[in-house]
Amino acid sequence: MVAGIRSLSRPINHAMNSERSRLSGSAIELVNALLAGLGSSFEPLVSLFMPTLLGLCGRTNKVFTSRAKACILAVIENTQLPSILPYLADSLTQKSAFLRLVAAEGVLACLNCFNPPDIEKDTRARLIEDVIKLTARDASADVRRAGKMIFEAYKALLPDRVERLVPKDSTHDIHC
Repeated sequence: MVAGIRSLSRPINHAMNSERSRLSGSAIELVNALLAGLGSSFEPLVSLFMPTLLGLCGRTNKVFTSRAKACILAVIENTQLPSILPYLADSLTQKSAFLRLVAAEGVLACLNCFNPPDIEKDTRARLIEDVIKLTARDASADVRRAGKMIFEAYKALLPDRVERLVPKDSTHDIHC
């Protein structure tokens, strides 16, 4: 199944990127159905579809952005794959404020639904720490607000690592 989907990924991505909202919407619905059915077996397809979905969030058309955001959150919830985190973190440096907000909300969703041992790995924890630092300095108030919620979730999941991120005497000052 995954091999067949992989072979169709180029036309599916092309359809998702289409300016025709019906075609794009149908392609996004297909990806939603695939990830719901495959669950964690969707992992080999993450690298094929996440960049396109995140790219759609950078558009100005609300129909495209809301569909893509819903699909990204469904990918996170249905697959619970930590391999999604780097795609979200990379999106936090993009020009689009909405894309940065979707990426921050995606990281928060990851923290809320992934198994803590998956997040506790040093490289992933460092990635989340970098996300917290990026969101704290973001130009968008909504992204900073999401960053504060990421920090709160991070504190609850990884209390031993908080001191590495923020000195003990200034923990309460972050995002104030």
